[in-house]
Amino acid sequence: MRVFTVAGTAGALWGFIAAGAFLITSLRPSHLLVPWVAIAASWTLAEGAKYLFNRARPFIHDTEIAPLIKTPSSSSFPSGHSATAAAGALTLSYVYPAFAPAFLIAGFLVALSRIYLGVHYPVDVLAGVLIGTATAGVVIAVV
Repeated sequence: MRVFTVAGTAGALWGFIAAGAFLITSLRPSHLLVPWVAIAASWTLAEGAKYLFNRARPFIHDTEIAPLIKTPSSSSFPSGHSATAAAGALTLSYVYPAFAPAFLIAGFLVALSRIYLGVHYPVDVLAGVLIGTATAGVVIAVV
């Protein structure tokens, strides 16, 4: 789970996958821009929302929760990792449908890792997934 959470930081996993697939396959600008725009937009929305809600992390409310990674200092709600995971997994699935199952499983694992590692509540992750899904939907609709 630590690997998925580290790889998913700021959407890095999805950005690198999009860049690699772009270089290896088609060199079509939309295959790079669709995921990158969705990832950047979902991260920006999630990080902006953190300032509005300013929710404490689970390990702050419950001292019996021992996070399994270095503790983040930002607000808990919503999960930025989950937002970028949903946006990245969905847009990459749209651009490269043959790999959709792998993208969706990886996205699920990034989101799940945040709860497992003790740094987010389930509702934080759900909100992040909803932000990422909505952002991906808008970007795909515009394309």
